[in-house]
Amino acid sequence: MDKKQKTYSCEDLRGSVYFAPNVLRHCCQRFFVNGEMRGDVEIIKVKSDKDIDYQRIQEEKKKIINNLNNNIPTPCDGCPRIQHKHWKSKQELKIKHISMEAHSNCNARCSYCSKMFYGGLNPNYNIENMLDKLRKEKAFEENVTIAWGGGEPVLLKNFGRIFKKFIESKYPKFNDIRVYSNSIRYNKLIHQYLDEKKIILTTSTDAGTQETFEKVRGVKKGFINIFENLQKYNRNKSNYIIIKYILTEENYNNKEIDAFINLLIRFNLVNCNFEISTDYKFENLNIEKAFSIVYFYNTLRKAGAEFIYFDDHVRKRLYRTLKNNIDKIDLEKNNLFENLREFFDQDIIVWGTGAYANEIIKNSFLFKKSKVAFFVDSKISKSDDLFLNCHVLKPEKLLGTNKPIFIASSTYWQTIYKKILKLGVNKNRVINTLVI
Repeated sequence: MDKKQKTYSCEDLRGSVYFAPNVLRHCCQRFFVNGEMRGDVEIIKVKSDKDIDYQRIQEEKKKIINNLNNNIPTPCDGCPRIQHKHWKSKQELKIKHISMEAHSNCNARCSYCSKMFYGGLNPNYNIENMLDKLRKEKAFEENVTIAWGGGEPVLLKNFGRIFKKFIESKYPKFNDIRVYSNSIRYNKLIHQYLDEKKIILTTSTDAGTQETFEKVRGVKKGFINIFENLQKYNRNKSNYIIIKYILTEENYNNKEIDAFINLLIRFNLVNCNFEISTDYKFENLNIEKAFSIVYFYNTLRKAGAEFIYFDDHVRKRLYRTLKNNIDKIDLEKNNLFENLREFFDQDIIVWGTGAYANEIIKNSFLFKKSKVAFFVDSKISKSDDLFLNCHVLKPEKLLGTNKPIFIASSTYWQTIYKKILKLGVNKNRVINTLVI
């Protein structure tokens, strides 16, 4: 394929490897096609160390990319993360993101989870040997992002030693390290690296009361421990903690949300970052859940939370539900859009050119009422790049205008926000309000 032509691919196909106990995957994306959930697309099965091979990983990635562009069915068909655009050559697909889900030992049994993550499996391979082998094969980009999950990561055998080896790695250098822990068990190393601002911790709490915690998390012990441990981790208020709330059938009512926010206030956690999600197993939200999500966002704001994001599961479902009930909503009058209305009928700069940006431009009320001035991306290679038929410029171009800025990312929202402020841009230009 000519690299100058637009082709179908995605960032994960081109550079991600998810390490599960007995398989490598391209991603953890889950999506629906004709009501059927698909995703978690596999690269190769792994029975031992010898099965982990960079050449095999490359071959499997290239195979799916080729099939996508030659109308040959793939397990990625219908995935919203697939983009049709100009991609760099796929001749050498270096690993730039890894997710360590190498075991499935967990001290919770969440209602939205599965045995894939709590089935009690240990890795069929040695994690440290895997890292050394891929290093020798020059499989990595110089800088690699990494997410630690599982199972509960701190329950991984020799977690401290392995985790430290990754963090201190010179090649690749892990420059964005995310830990997904339920925080039921306190970990000194996580605390140390949070204080040193070397990692970002995400913890799902999913309840405001003990009763609901038991229903959602499937265990009795640990509810208050989570808030106590988060308070310890938050001692230096490094702003590197994300508290996540996954809405389920049991925990979405306003009373539960109020109880959760009261706990945040009690344990001095309002300064943290917050991510609102929903159970990925359900394709759609009903209108009651949709308004609960909006209530959640607004109530967190009133409590003093500054950074609140919707993940991909929530954002697209929320927009779809409200769009289908549009006769009940007047964009110009309804309180739902009170803070957003100041950005209506304006030219907006969008930072980001990935699948998230594509989704938000096509499916949001903000961009039904406004248009894109231009995109910004720090990774552009030339000055005449286009995305969705708009110019993509370097971040410095933000300084030549006073237009509002929308950050098209949930995972890296705050990272990008800090970059914008470092450029000298007034923070009031950044759209930091409810965007549906």
